[in-house]
Amino acid sequence: MMSTPAEVDRLLTAADEMTARVGLGPDTRTAVERAVAAARRLGDPGRLLHALGRATLNLSLERLADGGDVAELREQAEELLALAGDLLADPEHHADSVIRTVQAGQILAATGLADRGRDIIEGVWRLVDPRPTDSLDARRARTAALTGLVTMRGEADPGVLGPLAAELVDLQRGLARDTGDAAALIDLMDALEIFARVADTLGRPDLMRVALTEQYSLVQMFQGSGAQKRLTQIEASLAQLPQAVPEMLVIPGPGAWRLRGSYLDLLAQPPPTDIIAGGFAARLAAESRVTHPATGNHPPADPSAITDYAARLDHGISLSYEERPAEADHVLAELADELSLYDGTTSEPTRSDARRLWAAALYQRAMLRHQIGHSDDAWDLAWLSVVVAVRRHESLPAQDTLIDAITHMIDAATVADAAGRPQDAVMLWSEAVDRCADADNPRLRRLLGVALHNLAAALLERREPASATPLAERACAIRRELARSGDQHAVWEYANTLLLTARLAVERQNWQIAVEHLAIVGPLLMAMPQRPEEMLGLAARLVREVTAQAPGMVHRAVTNGSWPYQTWTPSA
Repeated sequence: MMSTPAEVDRLLTAADEMTARVGLGPDTRTAVERAVAAARRLGDPGRLLHALGRATLNLSLERLADGGDVAELREQAEELLALAGDLLADPEHHADSVIRTVQAGQILAATGLADRGRDIIEGVWRLVDPRPTDSLDARRARTAALTGLVTMRGEADPGVLGPLAAELVDLQRGLARDTGDAAALIDLMDALEIFARVADTLGRPDLMRVALTEQYSLVQMFQGSGAQKRLTQIEASLAQLPQAVPEMLVIPGPGAWRLRGSYLDLLAQPPPTDIIAGGFAARLAAESRVTHPATGNHPPADPSAITDYAARLDHGISLSYEERPAEADHVLAELADELSLYDGTTSEPTRSDARRLWAAALYQRAMLRHQIGHSDDAWDLAWLSVVVAVRRHESLPAQDTLIDAITHMIDAATVADAAGRPQDAVMLWSEAVDRCADADNPRLRRLLGVALHNLAAALLERREPASATPLAERACAIRRELARSGDQHAVWEYANTLLLTARLAVERQNWQIAVEHLAIVGPLLMAMPQRPEEMLGLAARLVREVTAQAPGMVHRAVTNGSWPYQTWTPSA
């Protein structure tokens, strides 16, 4: 019986779908054999490559799982290699040929022919590596070659494997975004698993956790025993990492994976324990998740879309206030994902509205995850909220867009500090100070005071009081000015910075400044409607130290009536 291309394609589709739906078994084997036989009769090398590749992969899953005879499997893999080798130079079939060559090499290695498998995969990598990735098929070929290379070089130098594994994730994510195929998402899960193993050998639990968490979110999009088994394995891996509590994981939205940035960029960042400040402009320039609008004509903006997005943002925020974190996380994640796609298909002024909501959704989700103890996850979201807000301000310079950007910077810095990334915290607080240093708007002046105070406190923790002191004094001057309004929160902030400047003065043994600032802060603390116990405790400790080290200055302050701490004077 003669075969037609349509008939072969129908049989190939049926074989692939049956394998995916019911797994291995007699019916699946029969369907695959029919597809192979039809492709052989047709004499179409490309369709035969597809059919034989499916048959070889299914046979390997059977034989390698049950420890059966691998002679037939090796013979079939060699036939697949020969067929793929003939088509490698054919542009129409190059990508599929690379994929099947890698597959055959991995199968041969798994059957005990490790050297043979390694030679095959190294050879196909040498062929693919120099080629440009300017088409979908070229990217598919490079991704397949990288997958085989990284898994085959498992014992190699992890410093070499790290960039290869990171590129593999980036390429596979791009394929998943562009194709939308479920199979591409499954391949992305596999790439993340490979990256996590490499990160483990690199001694980077921070990167391992990022990859495992993302893999976890992807697996939850699928059903069945296989997905559940994979979730259990990921939870076990997460449980072995520091500061990871798998049972507290909040389910992210189904599109959250699109928002991840480059793993090559992540790999280039130092471990969280390193202290390196600066670099905001370079980090912003390297961020690729916020793009320019797509070229071409766009449909007119629909005002109701922005209204709907705003309502969903309010709903997500309300859920978080109601202490329903899983539901809030789901709503905010889906909203951020949709707005990231909407951003690329619209133009000003709608684009600015969309970016405001996108940044806000990312920010609110980051704060939510930070509050429930997931600061590592929160950091990536908080950083992206900063990028979106800053890009919005750059395209629409105004006080309100700057206020949003600075707010995101300051709070993202707090998340970074909690996530063990002090270098990122210092970078963001420094950037916030630079961007609103000359502002006269009261809201920006308040944000400037926050950034200066937090930056000074961070430098004090790093044992750099000389650098921290002028920042704290500047924050103190700004907050003193704002406190004159009588606003209780502004008074609290002023008192907090007075205590910080007093701490710094004690650290530097500048007793005159310490006495002056403690004399001012005492009445402020006692006049607050609610007793600030922590601040009062700090004031008490500082007063005792100043009294012990500079009793003469304290006695003069007591004599002139400016010292509010009579209990702690030398005469007490």
